[in-house]
Amino acid sequence: MESNGVLVVGGGMVGAALAVDLGRRGIPVRVLEAHPPKPLTGDEPLRLRVSALNRRSISYLEEIGAWSALQPGRLADFDEVLTWDVSGSGRLHFSAEELGLERLGVFIENEHLQTTLLDVARSQSAVQLDAPAPTLDIEPGDSGPRLELAGEGTLDPGLVVAADGAASPLRDAAGIRVWEGDYGQHAVVATVDPEPAAARRTWQRFTPEGPQALLPLAGGAASLVWYVRPAKARELLALPEADFVRALEDAMPVELGRIAHLYGRASFPIRRLHARRYWRGNLALVGDAAHVIHPLAGQGVNLGLRDARALAEQIAEAHRLGLPLAHPPLLSAYERARRPDNQLMQSTMTAFHVGFTAPIGPLAPLRGWGIGLADRGGWLKRRVLRYALDGQ
Repeated sequence: MESNGVLVVGGGMVGAALAVDLGRRGIPVRVLEAHPPKPLTGDEPLRLRVSALNRRSISYLEEIGAWSALQPGRLADFDEVLTWDVSGSGRLHFSAEELGLERLGVFIENEHLQTTLLDVARSQSAVQLDAPAPTLDIEPGDSGPRLELAGEGTLDPGLVVAADGAASPLRDAAGIRVWEGDYGQHAVVATVDPEPAAARRTWQRFTPEGPQALLPLAGGAASLVWYVRPAKARELLALPEADFVRALEDAMPVELGRIAHLYGRASFPIRRLHARRYWRGNLALVGDAAHVIHPLAGQGVNLGLRDARALAEQIAEAHRLGLPLAHPPLLSAYERARRPDNQLMQSTMTAFHVGFTAPIGPLAPLRGWGIGLADRGGWLKRRVLRYALDGQ
């Protein structure tokens, strides 16, 4: 590994996007992805994990040449968001029409976006892609993590980027501590064919147990998300398929309709995490290695892509000026650009979680009233929607 190059450890959506961005700028970059997803086939069902890309993320993917490589048949536009609380009558409705837009965003399978970005990275002459990558041994060192790649030996890049997820071994080896917490919930996720078919509206209902959501997917399918206590999640996943479908239909609002087919189901814990710093020595953090937020508003991947863009700009500046890629003032500028945005979104999602799951008894109807008031908020409502779309 050349000392004037960038090593990205983790080729998920964020790490792969960063590699593509650097590659198009002609900056040498190597990506190590230990477990790349299986290639998509045209007739296979939609995969379980999905994300909502906002307008800013779509623009970024267009800018780095990845958007046109996606399969249109696996994308689902949405132009309405409906939110309400089971304890009250108020409803909050966002629409693209309010802002004069054709859509609010696009739902996409995580593995489709990841695979596409890796394919684009593979086509760039400045990018070396190891997917699957050999075993990487990571040990703490005085000036940063020591990296030994099986069959190759010591790696000594100019900059190492940790895009290796929330449990980042690189972050831990660098001695970067985190603030973290557990929401005490698991998200039970199911990909289904609802009847009637999902349209271009996503809805979210708050219940005392946790939120429930429908995310429209390609071909009229939908991703159902049900936030429950860990024990309840285990019970649901242990049910036979027919009983699981019946439990979903019984628990979800009438807006769901009925479930004609279940493609798959899974659950994962809901946690929050924020690194106390975004870089140390020649290591920088992006995506879940730096921050994990409640998936309530589907903003995780959007924040990660903004990390990728901001870090790529600082690396490009170092490259242009002939400075070390890990030049401290530039890495500090990256952190200053990204920390406030990530912190604001994490705090907002935590406030929503507390506000809509707290058992406040006879005051619960006030939440519905508050939602109704927000729906009539005019300028404030449009401002919130603009932030969700553009992050600014």
